[in-house]
Amino acid sequence: MIKFFRKIRQRLLTENKFSKYLLYAIGEIVLVVIGILIALSINNWNQKRIETERLNSVLNIVKADLIKDTLNILRPIKDYENKKVILLKIIEKEKSKPSLDSITELNFKKYEISTKAISDYFLFSMNNRGIELLKNMSNNLDFEKDTLIASLIERHTVNGLFIEEDNELLRTLQFQNEEEFEKHTWYNDWRLNKYNKVMFQYFYDDEFRRKAARYNVYSNQYLRDLKRYRSEAKTDIKLIEERLKK
Repeated sequence: MIKFFRKIRQRLLTENKFSKYLLYAIGEIVLVVIGILIALSINNWNQKRIETERLNSVLNIVKADLIKDTLNILRPIKDYENKKVILLKIIEKEKSKPSLDSITELNFKKYEISTKAISDYFLFSMNNRGIELLKNMSNNLDFEKDTLIASLIERHTVNGLFIEEDNELLRTLQFQNEEEFEKHTWYNDWRLNKYNKVMFQYFYDDEFRRKAARYNVYSNQYLRDLKRYRSEAKTDIKLIEERLKK
């Protein structure tokens, strides 16, 4: 092809047809420009295709993380739903408070209070690998107007902050309660699940009910945040699946 154009150019110069040569030269320049534009267009298309494939790959990781979270979160949700029932029973214990003299070493298990409701906890951690990769990709200007990416990052960040704050509050409260129990003479009996009259007096006292009420406030907030995250995660999974089908 190059030899063909070169022969035409040489013939025009030999025949001294300058005007025709000028038109030919302009035409050759136009062809070169068109070729460059086509090459750029193909390059941009390839780049866009590569970026889309990378984005889809990351979205698949985000989707996998969200699926794991919706399954892993079921245990703490169930745990704190059970705690809610137990804590309400403790808070309302005054209505059915037995006589301490009626609680003996033979029957104490019948009156045993589930103190573990305020002295242990089950924490939940979100999977962050996919969303961190997505954040890195979002720095690319091509993704600035992508509402799905923006909403995925925003929801994950907000839920992460709420859940981490809940985790820290419950961790601190549990440690304080455990530390308080250690100060009492009945602590070892409590750990060994043995009868101790003074221990029962404490656990049926208003002080313990106040601790239960306080723990109930924080654990209920945690339960609400866990359920909200699971609901939003399931919605995000559907949105990602719809995007990947396009």
